[in-house]
Amino acid sequence: MPDWQKLVHERFAQERSGAEMEPEVTEELAHYLEDFYEAGLDKGLAEHEAAQRALAEVRNWPRLARKIKFARYGGEMLSQRIQTLWMPGVAAAILTAAVSVSVNRAASTVLAGPHTPMFAYGGWLLILAGVGAFAAGWSRLAGGSITNRIGAALFPAAMIFAALGSLVTNPDLKMVVIASVFSPGDVRIWGILPVIANSVVGGIVLPAVALLAGALPFLGGKLAEGNLRAGTA
Repeated sequence: MPDWQKLVHERFAQERSGAEMEPEVTEELAHYLEDFYEAGLDKGLAEHEAAQRALAEVRNWPRLARKIKFARYGGEMLSQRIQTLWMPGVAAAILTAAVSVSVNRAASTVLAGPHTPMFAYGGWLLILAGVGAFAAGWSRLAGGSITNRIGAALFPAAMIFAALGSLVTNPDLKMVVIASVFSPGDVRIWGILPVIANSVVGGIVLPAVALLAGALPFLGGKLAEGNLRAGTA
């Protein structure tokens, strides 16, 4: 009779998604396949035919590995992702919005001068570095993976990107772009492109760099105790 537990372990080991499958999981599946194997023998099948029939029950080993892991750890993984990605990310986005409003008000009421916008923008970027450090530090403290720490830190930039994206997809702006292509006169696409480029660089790229720079000191170090053995994605 085949060594079903060894066979299942070897099949999972061949797949990246099942390389770290726990022994109790492989044992459970081995018993499941063994039952099918013995049922085939009871029906009069030869050992080889019964084994092939049992193996045919598993058509996609990577998919089965993912399903078993999700069944065992799905709730824990979701809770872990909320604690290490969504909570610090949303908090960082709210903090970024509050800081942006405060900086704009301070620049318009307290400061005055031709270089005030640049100073205010530079100060905003420095504060964003602190926000990135805050989010990544929170994620690391909660046991987040490096991917989740980066995601939490860059969450505000993603929100800014979504906001600018909604402007780009605005039907009125689309009509301006289309009109600039087919109209010989008034509307020029070349007058719009620098504005879009400036918004992308100043509103997304540089803030993302600042957030990531602040997060860098918190991207090292081991995960907190109690983190899922499977890790978080």
